[in-house]
Amino acid sequence: MTLLKIAAPALAALILLSPAPARAMSREDEAVVQRGLDALYMSDYDGAEKIFSESMRARPGDPMLSLGLATVAWWRMENDFARPGSPEEGAFVSALKQAVADGKRAAGGDDKAEAYLCLGAAYGLRGRWEAAQRRWLSAYLDGRRAYRDAQRAVKLNPELYDAYLGIGAFDYYVDTLSGFVRAFAFTSGGGRAKGLSELQLATRGRFSGVAAKLLLVGIDWTFEKNPQEAWKILEELHQRYPGSPMIDSMRLIGLFHLRDAAGLKRDARTFLDKIERGAAFYRPADRPAGRYFLGLGEQLSGEYDQAIAEYEAALKEVPEAHRWRSMLHLFIGECQDLLGRREDALASYRQALKDPPLWGVPRYARYLLKRPFLPGDNPLPSRNDDLP
Repeated sequence: MTLLKIAAPALAALILLSPAPARAMSREDEAVVQRGLDALYMSDYDGAEKIFSESMRARPGDPMLSLGLATVAWWRMENDFARPGSPEEGAFVSALKQAVADGKRAAGGDDKAEAYLCLGAAYGLRGRWEAAQRRWLSAYLDGRRAYRDAQRAVKLNPELYDAYLGIGAFDYYVDTLSGFVRAFAFTSGGGRAKGLSELQLATRGRFSGVAAKLLLVGIDWTFEKNPQEAWKILEELHQRYPGSPMIDSMRLIGLFHLRDAAGLKRDARTFLDKIERGAAFYRPADRPAGRYFLGLGEQLSGEYDQAIAEYEAALKEVPEAHRWRSMLHLFIGECQDLLGRREDALASYRQALKDPPLWGVPRYARYLLKRPFLPGDNPLPSRNDDLP
């Protein structure tokens, strides 16, 4: 369970699997999609892949099913720390091409609202992958296609609430951009209140409710600065998906935002224990996340040597040249600063800058090269937060 996937920026992937078709679905069709989604939220990637693959054989060319399979492939790729050129990435690219082709073909048929929703979601997923590869222009162009196709879907069927997921995300996040960036991207729309209203509509979608709530959790953490509201949503989802590594991981992030060091350490140890016991859907690949969160709890508690030990244990299990390593090196440097080991901290920050970049790590590492990390500082401020 990589932090890239479960943190707020990675939650963009969640918005890509929520198509509610314009045509009347049979109960059997609805059950297939819901089973696939439930398996995905439980981190049962084999189960979700089987559900969508078998359904595609029965209904080839259905863009909703091919989109589902592509999304499962994306999550599996992230979970496995897959690197560019890996078999996991190859499977994702193949599934994504099929999803785009099926969406385009369906857009020429009768169920245009569903087709545009699925096609837009496929473009959004492709844009998310391109952004991870730092192909910014391609990511922007696909993101724009995704937004426009979702708007087409809503125009054809205003009650297609699932389409408001991508629209609401765009309208909210574009309001967080500077005027210069919006002008550069030829974007003048959006709006915080508008986006939040649209995301609330998405919670009423046939299949988009969970994804919309997860997106709202990320917004509450990063922009609204309301971790208590995010925690309420997470507890609701925890009741719906008990034993889900993905939901459990997000609860660990929630405890960090609540600054509950004791709770974070307790639940991180429980998370690691589930991995060691072989609990359903918990895998050895989840261990670095557990170690990271335990280290973060130790850091918040002032146990800096123990925090470094946990971060270093996580590093041993993260593949070389993986972007998650930059964050671990950053946090090691913070603890070294707090221990008064400034030269060691500087070396850790420089290493973080050498690693493939993750989120706002390079920005903060450069900042900490100029001044030591101090007690009470935020371990990783949001990219939209001003640094003093």
